[in-house]
Amino acid sequence: MNTLSVALGLFSALLSSPMPHAAPTTRAVKADISQIPLKAPTGWKSKTDQGATVMTPGDLGEGKVYTVLVTPLQTKAGTLDEVYRIAVKTMGEVGTFTEATKPQAAQSDGGWDYTVSIGVVEKDGKGLMAQVMALKKGDVGGIVIVIADGIETLEKYSDPFTHMIRSLGGSGKLPPTPEITRPAGTVDLQYTVPQGWVESRKSGATVIEAAHDDLYTKYRWTLVVMPSQTLTGSVRDNFREYWKTTVTANYDSAVVPMPLMARLSDGYVCAFDADGSAKHKISGIRPRTVSLYLIAHGNRFVPIFAILYGYEKPLEEDLDRFIKTARIPGSSNTKIPLFSSKEVTGDWSEGSASIANYVTASGNYAGDASIYTGSGFQLRPDGTYNHVLVAITHNTRIKERDAGKWSIEDDELVLHQSKGMTRYSLLGCGVDPKAGRFLVLGTYSDLKAKLSFSNPRGPFQASWYKAQ
Repeated sequence: MNTLSVALGLFSALLSSPMPHAAPTTRAVKADISQIPLKAPTGWKSKTDQGATVMTPGDLGEGKVYTVLVTPLQTKAGTLDEVYRIAVKTMGEVGTFTEATKPQAAQSDGGWDYTVSIGVVEKDGKGLMAQVMALKKGDVGGIVIVIADGIETLEKYSDPFTHMIRSLGGSGKLPPTPEITRPAGTVDLQYTVPQGWVESRKSGATVIEAAHDDLYTKYRWTLVVMPSQTLTGSVRDNFREYWKTTVTANYDSAVVPMPLMARLSDGYVCAFDADGSAKHKISGIRPRTVSLYLIAHGNRFVPIFAILYGYEKPLEEDLDRFIKTARIPGSSNTKIPLFSSKEVTGDWSEGSASIANYVTASGNYAGDASIYTGSGFQLRPDGTYNHVLVAITHNTRIKERDAGKWSIEDDELVLHQSKGMTRYSLLGCGVDPKAGRFLVLGTYSDLKAKLSFSNPRGPFQASWYKAQ
């Protein structure tokens, strides 16, 4: 019996159970799981038994499903694509796995190459969300399979799971915080230091930091708060200039900032963006995230640069509270516009396709499981619009349309049609010189969307539309 049989017993049981929140016992195999040095996130339960490791979050609610299985290959690993195909074939034996996202490749801090896709696994009419991941370093290969009851649960544990993978094989030592060029002036932003963070006032900047470093928990979150500046031009233009001096000047980064925008209380605005793959130009170290925030109000703004190593649940809560309670003394009450109709006008579309086959337990072809979903907005300069939603499978075609008038109301795209009014959260728009124009909207209409301040480009938070 090989290690992959563990996945069959585990996830077949999950799909067959009416309330599949408890992982069954794995079956005996011969495998060396220690070759894949993954460490469960703080607070998670982890059990290694007979060659495989099963992890579940400690705060998983009753009736909820989120299970991670890690298993090594028992043969010499081929290419990363070959390992990924083995992982997909494993899921094909558990149930029908359909990719919802294309496989994305990356590398961990310890030099492990990995590729991951998100999709749905179905069996006997029941379906669960799934992530399928292939790992490879040298001749060692492994598979990571995640099963969740839905997108909400998958999103809830996305950050700790991602950090676990990103830190695979790393030294475990927190690198020193790189020096950031500090502007002249005195920091005048008023804020509340999050509990457990330490404030250090320096010439030209204030550093606020939280750190923990022991055997099980390692993180260091650093905020560099700079003096307020007079707002000349748009918030976006100022943001892009500060991105150059803080991120681009110090890190190799492929992100072209939009930036993303959020309306805070009392008329305040936060422009923000982040890179989860940036590499420091001198040390070569990759933080979990480097981020920039511009808090603006009236005629002034304050840049805040963040360097985040590691992840724990309080991070997002602390950042959210810090940003939302910050105030700029002496700023005017002039309301800063977030978006203009000119910026949003365009023919926008987004979509995803998954090319997949149904297979039998023996791996034989059993039908077409491909699916395409897409959405488009044609927002014309004269204020009229067309919206289309399309979903296509091998035997089903769904196409919905609506049309009418559109407008921008602060941080919302408002659509007026014969049936009434629909609102979408408007989260960002911008231009990438290579990729073109982008528009970021909340995924669901009439539901206020919020992006994570620590990981705004993470999955499941919004829909990214590209101009045609």
